[in-house]
Amino acid sequence: MESASETLPQRISVLSGYPMAQQMASAYPSVLSKHWIEGEDTVLPIGIFATLHAIRIAYEVRKGMQLNGRQPLLQELFTMLTFSFGGAILTALMLGKPQPWLENNTTVPIYATAYLLMTCLPADLLYRFLRKTSPVSDMFLASVDGLIRGYGVTAAGVDMVRNMKGHPISDSLVAWIIIGTSLGSGGGIIDDFLQISRARWSFRTPTMFTQVSLDIKLSFYATVGYILSTHAWSFAEHAPGFPFSSLLDSILAMVPHLSSQEAHMISGLLCSAVLGTAAHLRAREFAAAERRMLETAHSKKD
Repeated sequence: MESASETLPQRISVLSGYPMAQQMASAYPSVLSKHWIEGEDTVLPIGIFATLHAIRIAYEVRKGMQLNGRQPLLQELFTMLTFSFGGAILTALMLGKPQPWLENNTTVPIYATAYLLMTCLPADLLYRFLRKTSPVSDMFLASVDGLIRGYGVTAAGVDMVRNMKGHPISDSLVAWIIIGTSLGSGGGIIDDFLQISRARWSFRTPTMFTQVSLDIKLSFYATVGYILSTHAWSFAEHAPGFPFSSLLDSILAMVPHLSSQEAHMISGLLCSAVLGTAAHLRAREFAAAERRMLETAHSKKD
């Protein structure tokens, strides 16, 4: 007897007629995983995008500390690592999996080194360089973060849960959405609960329930957009007894169809565009706040 998924019509991707788009979608995962030094015998396989992502997080944490007050180095470093791996920490806890950032020997050293370079270089060279080249540096690093995040919430988030075959969670639409959203915004969620970016930590009612951050919104929309565009969920397959299954499936069928590879790429590009634009606006706000802080410091000296 055929299953519901086998009887569903096969959809053709809206990008199937564009060979360039197909090539880009196929190359997208390999581009994100490229190393500075390629080769099977590489002693330290350090990823290019992982390095840029580490620099971006270190830069943003340092900017926050610059305005809110510097903290002891170890406390700042812990904050940096929490923002870097917060999504992986939350999703691994929810799914009962090992922490991904503990599974290799390079992840933690790369991110820790990035923050030490951002903080401890003579004359503050790295931080001053990024500030001098702002807002271009802010936009570039945020755009890279968007490419990684878009792929993460879809491939490492939704697809990871869907591929947990034999486990009830693999068919849970709720799990797909929560895991995808948490993976893309976990660091901010942890900070919202525990205030780790402040000098004194405190457990509080998170503000995300009254004022949802851009990171959470973007991760949520990327997750839902991926599910809809790949037609990963159908009521005929997952809820065949529901009275309005046919009607709801016909509505979902109106969404243009993309293959998983294409949706990974589109998600990354859209996240990159949103975060790059937001970084430009925030760079102007930070520059204004930085000027006010310097003016206040000079006035106190006088």
